[in-house]
Amino acid sequence: MRFLPASLKGQLMLLTLVALLLSQAASFLFILDDQKSRMKHEWFRSLLTRIATVKDVVETTPTEYHSKIIKSVNTRALRFAIEPKPSTSQSEDLLSESMQQEIERAFGELSGQVQLAFFTSLSEESQIELLFGDLWRDTKRTLFSKSSLLPKPPVRPSYAHISVPLQSGEWLNVVVMPRGLAPPAPPLLIQFATMAAISTLGIVIVLGRLTRPLKELARAASALGRGETSAKLDEKGPREIVETIHAFNEMQERLTTFVHDRAKMLAALGHDLRTPITSLRLRAEFIEDDEVREPILQTLDEMIEMAESSLSFAREEAAQEETRLVDVGALTASVCADLADTGLAVTCADTGSFAIRCRPVGMKRALRNIIENAVAYGERARVSAQCKEGCALIVVDDDGPGIPERDLEKVFKPFFRLEQSRNKDTGGVGLGLAIARSIIRSQGGEIALQNRPGGGLRVTVSLGGATVLDGPQAPSPASPGESLDRPLGAA
Repeated sequence: MRFLPASLKGQLMLLTLVALLLSQAASFLFILDDQKSRMKHEWFRSLLTRIATVKDVVETTPTEYHSKIIKSVNTRALRFAIEPKPSTSQSEDLLSESMQQEIERAFGELSGQVQLAFFTSLSEESQIELLFGDLWRDTKRTLFSKSSLLPKPPVRPSYAHISVPLQSGEWLNVVVMPRGLAPPAPPLLIQFATMAAISTLGIVIVLGRLTRPLKELARAASALGRGETSAKLDEKGPREIVETIHAFNEMQERLTTFVHDRAKMLAALGHDLRTPITSLRLRAEFIEDDEVREPILQTLDEMIEMAESSLSFAREEAAQEETRLVDVGALTASVCADLADTGLAVTCADTGSFAIRCRPVGMKRALRNIIENAVAYGERARVSAQCKEGCALIVVDDDGPGIPERDLEKVFKPFFRLEQSRNKDTGGVGLGLAIARSIIRSQGGEIALQNRPGGGLRVTVSLGGATVLDGPQAPSPASPGESLDRPLGAA
C-alpha cells in the first residue's frame, strides 16, 4: 500500500501539512503547561478572592438559601459544597511563601484554619486525557453541538481541594478543576487552516516553477531514448535545474553527432570497398585455372555481401524515420504473414491490441532479421506478443540447438558467426542480430537471448511505453517448450 504521493509536489505538500499539524499539537502541550503554571501563581489570587466572597455570602444568608447559592456559584472550574467535615487536610509543605501571603490576605485571621491540598502529580495518561478531553469538548461545541455520536470525554482529575471553616461549624469545601485549553477550537481551526492554505499555495507556486522543467526534461530524455532528436530545452528554473538541463542539451548534441559521424564513416567504408572489389572480380574472371578462380570469386562475393551489409547497417544507423504510434500486434502479425508467404516455417500466436511509439519500418526489419535467424538456425519460428505492466514483449522461439552461454552476447557483434565457414548455405555474414539490436536499442528497447530448458532458443524483445488499445488483451507467452503455433492462413 502506498501512503506517499508519487509526485515531488504532493510529497512536499503532505510533509508541510503534517509538520503544521505536529506543531499545533506541540503548541497545545505548551499552552497546557503554561496554564498550569498560571493557575498556581496568577490565577491563585482571584481564586482565593472568589472563595472568600462565596464564604461571606453564605455566612450572611439564611441556611435555607445555601443550596441555591452553592448551585449558582458552581462552575466547570470550581465546585462548591457545604459539608460537616473538611474534604482535605492541611499541606503546608506544598505552599510557597507567596501562596501563604495570598491566603492571609483573603481570609485574614482564619488563614491558619484554611486547608489546601494540590494534586500536581498527574500521570502522563491523565495529562493526555486532559488535553484531548478539552480539545474534544471545544471541537464538539463548535462543529457538533447537536450531535451525540461522539463518546464522552474522560473525567478530568481535580487540581486542588480547598476547605474553609464557616461560623456555623461547617466547612465550605471547594474542588478546583484544571482549566481547559485557553484558545477555543474555532481560532485554532482557523489558524491551522490559514497556515495550511498559505503553505500549500506557496509550495504550489515554488514547486510549479521547479517541476515544470523537470517534466520537460523527462519527456526529452524519453524521446532521446527512442532515438528522436528534439530541440534544445530552455535552460530555466533554479540553478541546479538549469545546470542539469544544460548538461542534457550538451549530451544530446554529442550523442547525435557521434551516431551520425559513425554511420557516415561506416557508409563511406562500405561504399569505397565496392570499387576495388569489383575491379578484383573482373580480373579474377580472366584466370583460366578453375581451381584457383572459383575460390577467389567466392571470397570476392563474400566481400561484396559484407560491404552491402555494412552499407545497410550504416543506413539503419543514420535512419531518420519519424516515430509514430504503432499497433504492435498488427505489426508482428504482418511480418510473420509476409515471411510465411515466402515459404518460411513461421507461426504466430494471437496477439492483443496494444501500441508503442516506434519507427515502424525499422522495427519490421529488426523483427524480420530475428525471425529469419530463428528459421535459419532453428528450423521454425513461433512468435507471440503481449503487453505486460506497460511494456511490450515480443517473443520468438525456435527448435534449434540453442547458443552456448558464453556466446549469447557475442552473437550481437557485427560479422560474428557461430559457424565460421561463412558458407552462404549456413547463414549470412553475421550482421542480422547486430542490426536488429541497433534498431531496437535506438528506439529505447532491449533484446535478450535465452536457451529454453526444453530445447531451442528464445529471443525476447522488450519495448517500454506500451498502451493497451480497445480489444482483448494478448495472451502471455508460452513457457519454454509450450507451443504457441497458429496457422497464418487467416492472417
